[in-house]
Amino acid sequence: MITFESLNNFKSFPDTVLTIGNYDGIHLGHRKIIEKVRTHAAEISGTSMLMTFNPHPLSVLRPDNHLGLITPVNVKKRLIEESGIDVLLLLPFTDEFRFTEPEAFVENILVGMLGIKRLVVGYDFKFGKGGKGNIEILRTLSGRFGFFFEIVEAITLNDEKIGSNRIRKLIMAGDVKKAEVFLGRPYIMEGRVSRGYGRGGGIGFPTINIVTEFEVIPKNGVYISEVRVDNKTYQSVTNIGYNPTFNNKESSIETFILDFSDNLYGKEVSLYFHELIRDEIKFNNADDLKHRISMDVQIARSYFERAG
Repeated sequence: MITFESLNNFKSFPDTVLTIGNYDGIHLGHRKIIEKVRTHAAEISGTSMLMTFNPHPLSVLRPDNHLGLITPVNVKKRLIEESGIDVLLLLPFTDEFRFTEPEAFVENILVGMLGIKRLVVGYDFKFGKGGKGNIEILRTLSGRFGFFFEIVEAITLNDEKIGSNRIRKLIMAGDVKKAEVFLGRPYIMEGRVSRGYGRGGGIGFPTINIVTEFEVIPKNGVYISEVRVDNKTYQSVTNIGYNPTFNNKESSIETFILDFSDNLYGKEVSLYFHELIRDEIKFNNADDLKHRISMDVQIARSYFERAG
């Protein structure tokens, strides 16, 4: 995949098929659009291209309403590359984009600079100054400037639309199982292993303490998870929260890796969330906590046995 982070050094590509969007999460709806783009590009032996923005436009348009990103930019780039897109335009959301009228955006950038032959967008796509550009305007402009235009309708599961906002809420509510269905993959967080309190080892369940800059954190609780480190994946159980049994003052992400004993301090790891086992509980003593962790681990083992 070729990536451009500015249009200043952009070079043209033959028979471009483009999609535009925020693509936070790269969920099933996004993947359907990307699949359409790749199919169109293959039909005309052209170039599949995806335009997205960094930072997220809403963080510029509504700075007081902080939007946690499901996929930080490095993860988004990787997932887009894995999807098979030929060219990624990862552009800064500048005033040039913010204040460009819809018609000028299509004429000067999409047609004039990118030379698009086909455009594929989601049903709720908006663009241009004040978000005035919509599907109807695109349909009119596609006829005027001579490019093919296709709208991809929303994907629904059990009558519920799949979208980034809904997935974000599911993760923060702890429903990582449903989020995994909507994403088409487990929710992923990445971070570095740092030293924690070391209490887990004292009760027979040594954990790694993961420090992350990810913005969307599942709610406090215990989760069935997997850890990927050094290109290997291990089954695990993850606790997010304050560990109230020991009255911690700061929230932490602690993961017990099943059947694993290596030292991972300083390592970069990926954490995959599968299912919430239980909410965080304050136990009367360390023995009660140990007993409950044993149960959590058995629940996780049973989950992975069923999953094969």
